[in-house]
Amino acid sequence: MEPATLAIIYQDHDLLIVNKPAGMVIHPTYKHADDTMWNVLLAHLAQQGGDDWQPATLPDEPGWARAPAAVRVMLREKRVARAWKEEGLLPRPTLLHRLDKDTSGIVALARTERARRHIIRQFEQRTISKRYLAVVCAGAPAWTRPRTNFSVKWLDNAGEHAVPPDMSSLLASPGERLLLDGPVQRDPDDRRRCIVGPAGQQAATQVNVLAVAGPFRLLEVHPITGRIHQIRVHLAALGYAIVGDQTYAPPAVEGTPQATLKRQFLHAYSLTLRRYPGNELSTFVAPLADDLRLWLERNDFAGGVLDARGTLST
Repeated sequence: MEPATLAIIYQDHDLLIVNKPAGMVIHPTYKHADDTMWNVLLAHLAQQGGDDWQPATLPDEPGWARAPAAVRVMLREKRVARAWKEEGLLPRPTLLHRLDKDTSGIVALARTERARRHIIRQFEQRTISKRYLAVVCAGAPAWTRPRTNFSVKWLDNAGEHAVPPDMSSLLASPGERLLLDGPVQRDPDDRRRCIVGPAGQQAATQVNVLAVAGPFRLLEVHPITGRIHQIRVHLAALGYAIVGDQTYAPPAVEGTPQATLKRQFLHAYSLTLRRYPGNELSTFVAPLADDLRLWLERNDFAGGVLDARGTLST
C-alpha cells in the first residue's frame, strides 16, 4: 500500500492550509493509528525543517534608560523570549477546525500562537466563511426528521421569506437559496449520529443550488455555525440525503448512481479568513478530487459550474 499523501494548499510562517482526502482521519485513534492527517503532516514538516524567522531587533524601551546595564540585558532577553513564544513556530501546528473522516477538503492550522489567537477569534465571531460542495437526493431516512422546530426560509435580494409547509418542491432549480435553522444534538437512540432536536445547540446553514441533474442537486453550502455533522443533519432534516453518506442516507441500491460513489459527496471547498499578521482577507480553495468530478460528469451535470480543475467557474 502506498503511503498517504496530503496536498499543501498554502503555507507561510503563521498559517498552513491543507486539502484532506476523504477516508483520512485527522488524529490517530485506536482504530486509525497510521496514515492520519496528523501523522502525514508532521512527517512532511519534519522533512521540510524549520524556517529562518528571527525576532526583530528593537530599540530599548524609553523607561529602561536609567536601569543598570545588567537589568537592561535581562529585559532585552525577556522581550526576545516573549517574541519567540508568541511569534516563533509552535512545536506542532494547532488545528483550527475539523472535518469528518469521510469529508474531504480544506483544513486550516496555525503555526504560531498569535496566528492561532487571531484566527480563533474570527471563528468565535463567525466572520470566517466556509463553503462546501455537496450532491444530494431526496429520500433521507425517517429517523432524520426534525424533532423540534426547524426553520426553512427562502433567501433573495429582498431578504428572507417563509416557505410553504410542503417542502417537497424545495431545491428545485439553480439559483435557489435557503436558510436552514434548527438545533443540532446527539440522537438519543444512537449517539453516533445527530438530529435536529430540542436539547441541541443552535445551528444555521445557508444552501445555494448550483445545478440539477435528474434527482440530484449540486449544492454550495455555507455553515454559519459549526456543530458536529451540521450540514448532513440539516440537509437530512429537509428530506435530502448526501449521496454516498453511510449514516444520513438510505443504503445505496446496486446499479444506481449512488452505488457508484464509494464515499460521501461532501467537500470543504473554500475558506475565507483574515491572515495574521497583516489582517489581509484571503480565500483558499481545495478543488474537487477526480472521483467526485468524474461522478458529476457521468451523471449529466451540465458544464459551466466547475472547470476542468474541479473549481467553481462562477
